[in-house]
Amino acid sequence: RVLQLMNLTDSRLAQAGNEKLELAMLSFFEQFRKIYIGDQVQKSSKLYRRLSEVLGLNDETMVLSVFIGKIITNLKYWGRCEPITSKTLQLLNDLSIGYPFGKSSQILGKRENSVRKLVKLSAVQFMLNNHESEHFSFLGINNQSNLTDMRCRTTFYTALGRLLMVDLG
Repeated sequence: RVLQLMNLTDSRLAQAGNEKLELAMLSFFEQFRKIYIGDQVQKSSKLYRRLSEVLGLNDETMVLSVFIGKIITNLKYWGRCEPITSKTLQLLNDLSIGYPFGKSSQILGKRENSVRKLVKLSAVQFMLNNHESEHFSFLGINNQSNLTDMRCRTTFYTALGRLLMVDLG
């Protein structure tokens, strides 16, 4: 239901949006990511069957595509709202880190497998190729004295850097 609500609210963002609702959805995405996305999650779980039935999201890659779409939408429409921008960028950052489960010797391999799914998404390729203020308004804020703006940029470029490095190993 949250994903259906997200589709509705995102379609109306050009006219108006609700900051509290957006923050609540980002909290949902954060919890969903922790529980249902990763290398240790059973792909045959009831949740993925239900997502397939209701929304046509057949696998983790499709769900990740929804996450990245939401991230891009938020950065486009909410770039001047620091709480939403920060929380959105934290979600991007968490996704770019991967899913560190298992023994420490296995972490790198699992991270690469999980993040590779992200890098293959066209929306991620869009971010990697179009990382300027024209597409992401928070990058155009030139308040050098505002530490929060600089932190947002740092988080954004750190996540993009991680995604770029996937193919380099």
